[in-house]
Amino acid sequence: MQKAVYFITADDDFVAANRAKEIFEELSKDVVDEFSKEIIEASSQKSEDAISACAAARIAAETISLFGGKKVVWMRGVDFICDSRAGKSEDVKETLANFAEFLRGLNPDYVQVLISASPIDRRKAFFKSLNEFAECEDFSSGKDPVGACAKLVAETARRKKVALGNGTAETIASIVAANPRMALQELEKLSVYVNGERPIEVNDAIDMVPIFGEGEFFDITNAFFAGNLNAGLGALRRYFFANKNASARPILTALQKQNSLLIQLRAMMETGDIPKSASPVSQDAMAAASRRYSEYFESSKSSYNVFSQNQWYACNKLAPIAGKISLKKLTDFQLEFARAFLRLIEQGSNSDESVMRDLFARCLTA
Repeated sequence: MQKAVYFITADDDFVAANRAKEIFEELSKDVVDEFSKEIIEASSQKSEDAISACAAARIAAETISLFGGKKVVWMRGVDFICDSRAGKSEDVKETLANFAEFLRGLNPDYVQVLISASPIDRRKAFFKSLNEFAECEDFSSGKDPVGACAKLVAETARRKKVALGNGTAETIASIVAANPRMALQELEKLSVYVNGERPIEVNDAIDMVPIFGEGEFFDITNAFFAGNLNAGLGALRRYFFANKNASARPILTALQKQNSLLIQLRAMMETGDIPKSASPVSQDAMAAASRRYSEYFESSKSSYNVFSQNQWYACNKLAPIAGKISLKKLTDFQLEFARAFLRLIEQGSNSDESVMRDLFARCLTA
């Protein structure tokens, strides 16, 4: 049985709008008259904007189509059902209370109202009221953002009739660090990749989905720690060619940061806390190591602390690299980074590319 009101809420406005767009298209697919499909932009800078948006949506819902038939109204981008300045206004609270009662009395045979809202305060009276009578979908990350993101991926795949292999949704969510916007975009790309010929498997996600948060130096660091001198020199050349006044220092920072993480992983491999292997490490083993050693880190949230990294990233991307490079070699890399930094200080900015090329040659031909 269809409802007269659909209420889509999410922590991320992209998720709310994306899902609401699907529902709007479904609700209005049989509506021939374009004037019977209205979109009310409902974002607000002040309380007057919020009140006006509610009034516009009410007028649109009450206006009968010239050609008869059902009316579909989308109140898009509501951002005042929260503790914003508009959301705290007593006038807005009263307007929302009246609007909720109006919505409660709508007949789905004549009109359907869709509301997409983010951010959202789930304690608000309007949120609670609509949950009593509307068709509600709430995409909240809660205390388990990866699990919530994986659920979103799985539900979206089901609606789009995209088959997922066991564990694929969780893998996508982990790789993108539970970023729902990126997760849905990557799901779309993967669905095109498999072209409906087979399910999207875990290995597809590992191979095709970029790790969230990796910066512009990924090609350079990836080539370096893969030991590929030619690829590394090529990546350096592209970087300095495209950025005429580029500094080598951000590259050194990226290399040194990843190397520090690899040293920690390799040291734990040497002590047997995690398996010494070029294969991914289980998250259970990493969690156990974290419980044992995390207290020794001055700041548990430091980006140089391996236990503060996305666990999937540390286990599946960093650990296999650490398993291939000896602790001595990683330590030698760290010393070479320090020498390169001193050379940059001594020789000036004109030498940045040559210093980095020499660094790669020394490290990757040794």
